[in-house]
Parts: sequence; structure tokens; C-alpha cells
Amino acid sequence: MRGCPMSETPLSGNRAIRRRAYGSQLGEPFGLLKPLSHISRTLKRGALAVTELQSQAPPRDPTPSFGYDDAYLVIVNLRHMGLELWLNDSFRLSDALLQGKTYISDLRPEPRVLIRDPFHTVNFYMPIPTLKAYAEQNDMPVFTDFPQPPHDGQDDPVMRKLAGAALAAFAHRHQTSGLLLDAILDAVCINVLGRYAGNNRGAPTRPRGLTPWQERRAKELIDERLDVSLSELAHECGLSIAHFGRAFKRSTGLAPHQWQLRRRMKRARVLLTGSTLSIAEVALACGFSSQSHFATSFKENTGVSPGRWRRSGLRETGPEFN
Repeated sequence: MRGCPMSETPLSGNRAIRRRAYGSQLGEPFGLLKPLSHISRTLKRGALAVTELQSQAPPRDPTPSFGYDDAYLVIVNLRHMGLELWLNDSFRLSDALLQGKTYISDLRPEPRVLIRDPFHTVNFYMPIPTLKAYAEQNDMPVFTDFPQPPHDGQDDPVMRKLAGAALAAFAHRHQTSGLLLDAILDAVCINVLGRYAGNNRGAPTRPRGLTPWQERRAKELIDERLDVSLSELAHECGLSIAHFGRAFKRSTGLAPHQWQLRRRMKRARVLLTGSTLSIAEVALACGFSSQSHFATSFKENTGVSPGRWRRSGLRETGPEFN
């Protein structure tokens, strides 16, 4: 209703105090102090969050502004409800949100809402920097925005299933529920990027390798610790495991495990001819779990066994592999 008085909102300078649209900060304006919520803070990608909001008696006044936030709220509506919306303190619309539909709310114009009916929603908090990082790390077009109007509900069966999975994870918690909810948030992020992002209308993707510092650091780690794991390499470079593997191969021409194996073989050949270490000790020094594993890999790469290489007096020749 256009004439409904707006609630007072504390100000900081000329802007409303910034709230985060998840957890208790999302629930408080609706009279929900401890809504079910989960936050996933991912490496160099900010926070993703999911929060369930449910009330039989919504507040009679509009919510205060959440303040400017460089983020979207992807809302799966589970119950038909009437809603009024203000953006930047200007009345925008009075409409109904339909049960089962997915809505995308841009938090940059500081939305306020007045909900007229009992409601039940699952709300996914999606910061724009996080969406951009996901797009980049999965070789998708550069993310720009979601062009859907806030009242334009989408019939999205994937979002309904993911919202249902989140509610089930909230209702039946176990020791790995956090990991499950992290995976659900990842899936939501990829789904909304693929289905709703305004960049996806024929924009080309460009394969990218590692940056110079990432490539240098990954090679240094492999040389320092020949048994370093792929997850450690990816973490050090600030990338997901999948993205690191693809980018490393684009930069070097080899998959990480192939590069690592070549470095292990290089070290093994040097140690076999230039040290008194036993073959078992050479295997451990080169990151192999056992002497037999080492012997098999060595023969596959050189054509001879470690023992024969040592007895024949063969030496490492040619330039260092790097």
C-alpha cells in the first residue's frame, strides 16, 4: 500500500546502516531472531549463505533498509504471499510472490519490503564478487548482473530441489551437514550463473592459464615437496582444485601430476647416481609411497629399473626440466 508509513532506519552519514542479508541479520527485520542459516566462506570468493525464513505473523510495518550491499538474494518462495517493495526509499511495486517460484533481489538499491501474509522462503545470499570469481574459475563468461525484474518469478525446478535439500539438511543435521550445505551453495551459485546471468547470451569464454606468480609458486612447491597434494597447490594459488588443474595445464602443457612425476624422476635419477641412499630411501625422498611404486614408475619413464640405472652408472644429462 503506497501510503503505508516507512519504519525509521538508523543512518550512518547519508546511508542506512549496512546489514547482511543472511542469518540473524536477515531474520531480525521480520521478527525472527534465530532463523536456520548456514554460511560458507570460500577462499578469496567471500561468503555464500542460505537462510530459511518462516512466520505465521509477519510484521505490520515495512522492514528497515538493509543498506547498500554488493550482492543478490536469490529467494525460493514456498508459500503464496502478497508483498510491497521499496527501492532507495521509493515505492516500486505491490505484487504477489507465487509458491514454488524463484525470485532474484538486487541488494544494491537498499530494498525494503512489507509482507502481507504468512510466509516461508529459502534465501540464498550471493555477493557479486563471489559470483564473478565462480564464473572466472569455471571458465564461464564474465558475470555482469541478473537482469530479471524483482517481481519476475521463475519456474526453476533445480532451485526448488536445492532449496528442499537445504531444508532437509537443516532438519536432519549430522557431522557432515556443513559440508553438505557448502555443496548446495556451490550448486546454487553455478545454477543461477548458468540460468539467469545477463552475460550468458553468446558471450565467448576465454581459456586462461595461471598468472606468472601462481605458476612460479606452484613449481616452487612441487620442487620443495615432491609429495605436495593437488589441493595444497590449488589452495596456495587461491583457486579451486578443478580450476587450478585446467589452468596449470594451459600454462605448462602438462597436468599437475605429470609435471610432478617428471620432477620426481629427475630427482630420483640424480640421487641414484650421486648419493649412497638405498633405493627405498630414494623412493621416500622423491615422494613415492613405497619402493615398489617407485620402481614401477621409474621403469615406465626410463626403460630400466632403479637398480640397473645405478649399476650402469648412467647419469642425468640434458637441461634441467622446469
